[in-house]
Amino acid sequence: MYFLVHALALAALTVDYASAQPARHGHRHAHKLSLEDVLDKRQDWATVKYDVNWATVDYNGGAAAPAASTPPASSPPAAGNANPPPAPKPAPSPSPVAVQEKVAVAPASSPAPAKAASNNGGRGGGKRGLAYNPSSPSLDLFDSYSKITWGYNWDSAPAGLPSKYEYVPTLFSNADVHTQLWTQNAKNAISGGAKCFMSFNEPDIASPQANMPVSVAVAAWNQYMQPYAGQVQLGSPSVSNGAGQNPATGQPMGLDWLSAFLRQCSGCSISFVPVHWYGCNAGAGCDVQGDISAFKTQITQAMKTAGSLPIWVTEFGTNSGDPTTFLNEVLPWLDGQSQVHRYAYFMVEDGKLTSGSSLNPLGRQYASA
Repeated sequence: MYFLVHALALAALTVDYASAQPARHGHRHAHKLSLEDVLDKRQDWATVKYDVNWATVDYNGGAAAPAASTPPASSPPAAGNANPPPAPKPAPSPSPVAVQEKVAVAPASSPAPAKAASNNGGRGGGKRGLAYNPSSPSLDLFDSYSKITWGYNWDSAPAGLPSKYEYVPTLFSNADVHTQLWTQNAKNAISGGAKCFMSFNEPDIASPQANMPVSVAVAAWNQYMQPYAGQVQLGSPSVSNGAGQNPATGQPMGLDWLSAFLRQCSGCSISFVPVHWYGCNAGAGCDVQGDISAFKTQITQAMKTAGSLPIWVTEFGTNSGDPTTFLNEVLPWLDGQSQVHRYAYFMVEDGKLTSGSSLNPLGRQYASA
């Protein structure tokens, strides 16, 4: 690593990168890459800066849903609940659609799992996991809670996950910054005991998410994921709970994107289907009971879309202002759904599941309820 290091260091110190990294879906980040990042393409998550004014975020939810079909191209695009915080969008649709009420039609024939899925829970069999990144507080905070069994970080190297938890690597997208590391990191993960791989974070959402048309995602899945069939369980791309057409990309969103992917990837050895969900419009009179009902509706529709495949809910959260009541209701519901094999609340982060270097009351609730 010492060859040409001085010249490379000078170049690294003068360059700012703005790129689509797996830091966390929905945010736009400006990343300052260190020399180490330039050399090995790893993300310096501790330098992530958020430029979102949360007070102005519009999640475009709360309206009654129309019939269960994607609007035709000539209709105004339905505004879905993009996961918080969403990428900038054009002016809202005249008739915003509540994403959680969107009914997606299941594909005529879903691909069968590669094998009988052995992914019903992480180490110890529990469904509950940790969504984290390297800037999260120490995950040792969860060591005394037996319900936490696995973790993931939108990346393909574990970066701080204690060995007691099963790590699930993710190929964030087909961008070179991710695929260049994927083969070696996947090999390392399998050697370390990984049982499952996830793919493509929200390809139905514009950059900085994976932003991949269905046909592109199918080709990339066959190139980068299919070679591991039989070695680990393989997840389909993780879609948002958007609905209709994404005005920024022209692509279908949410379960519509997923349904098309499952149809087109008919020969893929898909073992499980990850999905994301977030609640009603922030600051728009959100009701926690409405979010609870909407969450159950969306996940139920996701299970129908997945056919016989298990569901993982790898990002979810409420904007109602009452996450305690929300988790009180949805955690036992998720635990009782046999088709839901794993889930992870968003996320291990100060102000969400932690406060400073400690679990906050919500974090303790999530870890133990």
